Formats: sequence, C-alpha cells, structure tokens
Amino acid sequence: MSAELRMAEMLCTRLCHDLTGPIGAVNNGAEFLSEEGFNLQSQAVELIISSAFSAVTRLQFYRNAYGTVKENGEANLADKQKLAQDFFAGSKITLDWPDSHTDSAGVSISLKMSRLICNLLIVTSSTLIRGGSISVRIGQDGAGKKQISFNTTGPGLKWEKEVEQILCGDVSSVEINPRNVQTHFTRKLADELSAIIVTTVQDESLTIQVTQ
Repeated sequence: MSAELRMAEMLCTRLCHDLTGPIGAVNNGAEFLSEEGFNLQSQAVELIISSAFSAVTRLQFYRNAYGTVKENGEANLADKQKLAQDFFAGSKITLDWPDSHTDSAGVSISLKMSRLICNLLIVTSSTLIRGGSISVRIGQDGAGKKQISFNTTGPGLKWEKEVEQILCGDVSSVEINPRNVQTHFTRKLADELSAIIVTTVQDESLTIQVTQ
C-alpha cells in the first residue's frame, strides 16, 4: 500500500471518529422525541440543535482543512477566522484570533496557506488535553516574508518529540501511524508551499511560527 493511500485512510478514520459524537447525539435526541410519554422535549430539542451545530461546523472546518483548493487565489481570512471560532465553540479551548490579524492585517494569504493554517490549528489543539488557549497572529518579518504564529498555552500541554520532528521537516525516520498522521499531512502541505516551520516549547507554552 502506498504511503499516500495509507495517509488518506487514516485521515478518513480520524474524520469519522470526530464526527461520530455530535451526529450520534443528534440521533439520540431524535429517538428521545419519538418515545411515547417522553416529557423532556425541550432538553431533547436543545441537544439536537447544539449537536447539529457542532457537526456542521466541524464538517465545514474539515472541508477547508482537507479538501481541495484552487491553485491560485487569496483566502478570505475573516471567513477562516469565523470557521475556527465555531470549530472551537463549546470546547475547553479558547481561540484568540483578533480581527486585526485577518484581512485588515494587509497580508495576502493564499487559499493553500489558509488550508495549512487550519491544519496547524488541529495540530496545536491536540496538545491541549486539559484545555487552554490558542492565539493566531499574521504579519510580515523584516524581509517582507509572510509570518503566521500560533501560541498555545494550557495546563499539562502535551508536546511529543516525534510531532516536533515531523512538523519541522525530519520525516524520514518517523513511520506514519494513526497518532501522527495529522502532523505528516500538515508537513506535506508546508512542503508544497516551501514554508519553514519553527517550534518553541517552554513550560506550558508552545509557539509554532510559519514563514513563507
């Protein structure tokens, strides 16, 4: 089996696993409503509405993270910001992505780069096993190159050496598996953009900086 096919299989498995919860909750709420004599209709409707919102926002976010994009064209960062905010809504993770670091930042971000941003948000969020915050900042360095920074903080931040190794480009000695497939895919997107990724870890804080 080719590495690309194996990666696709693992990503599909991850996607289905992440959608099982909210879609299953919608189904449970519908079953409650169909039961004769059930007297908690308002709670069941609330469960259906909140779970359906979670499923839809996850699907929209994953479509932007994993779906195909045009070779050319600029991303609407305000739209990507809203997608990310909805994706983390109701979770233990707070997203700090101010409007001043979207389209008003004056930095042109391609559709492919916006897909990399979505995948890096997935990678960083996986380190916050007890919740925390992720800040996103977009700008340029002194040479005019685009820079996107992700600063992640939270108690018990889980950052594995293998993830850092893959993300920073050293993938030759790390076999792909269900645990690291997301990082492998993110690294491939960065390679396609010739983007440089640098990570810094200190106590319960992780910073990932992307330069293109």
